[in-house]
Amino acid sequence: MDRLSVALEFTILKILILDQDSQVGYALAELLQEHSQIEWRGVSAALLLASTAAVSAIISDYAPDYIVNAWSIELSESPAGLQKSHVKMLRNLCRAASASNAAFIHVSSALVYNGARGKLFREGDRPKSKGRVSRRLAELEQGVIRHIDHHIILRSGWVFGAHGQGTFHSFLRGLELGREISLQSAVEGAPTPAADVARVLFAMMQQIDCGAHAWGVYHYGSSDVTSSRDFAETVITMAAQYGTIDIEHIRLVERRAGGDYMVPHYPILECSKILDTFGIKQRPWRSAMTNILKCLYRQQLAEEPAALV
Repeated sequence: MDRLSVALEFTILKILILDQDSQVGYALAELLQEHSQIEWRGVSAALLLASTAAVSAIISDYAPDYIVNAWSIELSESPAGLQKSHVKMLRNLCRAASASNAAFIHVSSALVYNGARGKLFREGDRPKSKGRVSRRLAELEQGVIRHIDHHIILRSGWVFGAHGQGTFHSFLRGLELGREISLQSAVEGAPTPAADVARVLFAMMQQIDCGAHAWGVYHYGSSDVTSSRDFAETVITMAAQYGTIDIEHIRLVERRAGGDYMVPHYPILECSKILDTFGIKQRPWRSAMTNILKCLYRQQLAEEPAALV
């Protein structure tokens, strides 16, 4: 049993999740529900966008031990994307966290290294941002570092899960509709289940609460690096068992540059620091895929009768 498996059964932790309905936020909320020694609340993305002051007031009144920002990484995949105003909003939330003596856990992305390929990126590597999303992600990280001392920044690869409406869901929908699926040629990555990210976040908070003074930047991604084609073919084979996918009519097209890809490229992160510090071991994404697809198609079946009313 590694340190990740050790739970603090008698310590009451108060956790506030920013964007409970995001992929990571939803997975973390599900995990926390299994632990009676945890008290937690969630803040919606709508409230975050509507009123930073209202969220700051919640932080002050609730006085959480940890604030988990699952909002920014979710927003990076949305059509509107990350805006300059979001950097200011996060800065104000960090100030509210600091005033309430709450630690700030910021979920970030490997896309801070956007455009760089062919190497493993360590936490000490300086982000070389390319493109608006990449620059905004780096600015958000710097805002956390500058405005709150007790912080964790967890960078991950492409995060996917059963909940939400991200790129993974668009990819599955494209398969079901028989659309052409564009893949990046000769690109590798480490796609990571949202539930795995939640597991890691919870383990870090538990160990810090036990006295581990390990603030800073960490990397986590799944253990099995894969190509975009291999990922797509694996999902197709597994999804065909549960959904309405016609394998014979699926079109996978590899492209070298340009365009929107259904399986996006994320730089690969080196994850030995989180293992050395917290004992957190990487897990393969394939082992989680069956449960994710079962959950997704179970949700679809439950929604279909309502759609016919």
